[in-house]
Amino acid sequence: MSAADVPSGELFPSTERTWIVDRIRQGERAELHHHLMSTYSGALAGYVSATGFRSLSEPRELVSGFFASRLSQDGWLPAWLESGMRMRRWLMNGLLLYCHERLAERSRDGRTALLPGDVLDSVGSAEDAVRTFERVWARGVIEQATARARELCDAGGQGRHWELFLRHHVGQRPYAELGPEFGVSEQQAAGMVRTASIKLRRALLEVLARDGAGEGDLDAEIAALLDAMREA
Repeated sequence: MSAADVPSGELFPSTERTWIVDRIRQGERAELHHHLMSTYSGALAGYVSATGFRSLSEPRELVSGFFASRLSQDGWLPAWLESGMRMRRWLMNGLLLYCHERLAERSRDGRTALLPGDVLDSVGSAEDAVRTFERVWARGVIEQATARARELCDAGGQGRHWELFLRHHVGQRPYAELGPEFGVSEQQAAGMVRTASIKLRRALLEVLARDGAGEGDLDAEIAALLDAMREA
């Protein structure tokens, strides 16, 4: 199913597209900070672990220190708005800079002999680290979107739609088998699965929109997610 199959208002609600922007402008920091840390911490830790910067500290400790440092700066998130970058790229760049700062501090104190160039070359290339990040982030996006889609189905009294969706797409069972099992026709089963698919697509958009994706980027973003998952 492509983006053209569903009205854009259903696919990309403006309240989701501007979610981070609204919270920055309204000063609602607690919810925004929680979202950023819960969404990106795992992927950022994977990113650090694929570089020699992991020698500075345990990756999750570095990520926690990075968030504590940057989120305490009033102008840091507004600067992201001005950059036009995707949130995940902004965070990767920021974490890399933070690790360089930590490395410089240790060098000044005589606590490390590593040079900035050695840190990336000692374990793998920067591209490897980015691929690690994208893989972990994609898995997190899928998990969030799946949980959200189930919530949307349950809230709309369509729990059976979601169960049909799982049995058809995950269980690889045909509609001809599922229809009688759920007491509906084959055509009705297909319609119920399509409804659940739309809700999953909307849930994916909610997550991707908060990363800074635009409506026109939907198909490319989902394709990139699937590519990253295939590399796992």
